[in-house]
Amino acid sequence: MELAAVLGLAAAVFVGASTQRISGMGFALVSSPFLVMVLGPHEGVMLVNLLGACSSLLIFAQVFRQVEYKKVLILLIPAMLMTLPGAWVAAALDGPLLSVIISIMVILALASSFMIRNLPMGQSKSLAVGAGAVSGFMSVTAGVSGPAIAGYAIASRWPQAQFAISVQLYFLVLSLTSLAAKGGMPQLHWQQWAGCFAAMVVGILLGNFLAPKIPAKYSRAFVVLIAFSGAVSLMVNGFMAL
Repeated sequence: MELAAVLGLAAAVFVGASTQRISGMGFALVSSPFLVMVLGPHEGVMLVNLLGACSSLLIFAQVFRQVEYKKVLILLIPAMLMTLPGAWVAAALDGPLLSVIISIMVILALASSFMIRNLPMGQSKSLAVGAGAVSGFMSVTAGVSGPAIAGYAIASRWPQAQFAISVQLYFLVLSLTSLAAKGGMPQLHWQQWAGCFAAMVVGILLGNFLAPKIPAKYSRAFVVLIAFSGAVSLMVNGFMAL
């Protein structure tokens, strides 16, 4: 096993884990492009789902008393249901084409979230259900479930501190559901597993230190920036592979 490959995977996981602890999301958006590039789309997305679940579990274990469980459940049920058709679409469609379609959906969802944030529908349950459904579909097809939820958080004016805490339960359950829908586990060398998990723990510890020091408005802006940049990156990669 080449040291460069192990260090590369570990670096992607470290940055993704620390980003998720600070802003509430971003593990998949930050780490997915590199993991998919190294391992391929199938193995890479499965690894994103698995490590994303582990990262969320470690964070959730620290903050579970502060989670808004009712709000998370409204998002989670449609998201879990959409992993089944998402798994079918992922197997049926060409990977690059699917990446382009999903990235366009993400950009439109984020843009529309700013336009409806001052409207009554921004607080509606139907918006939460729709955001959860899109997020679940994207989780199993592209390994990125955060942008749709980020859009909902903006539209519904979900306070950043509560969002960053509560969404960990959402990502934990959805990542495991997406992994189960694909019916497999990523195949890595033991050195790669060790490097990934060690980097995850260190990244979360760094996030624990930095999170209280960063104002909420900057954390929310970071969430939006991550979501948009992840969507653009996914679109570019898709067009290049067509």
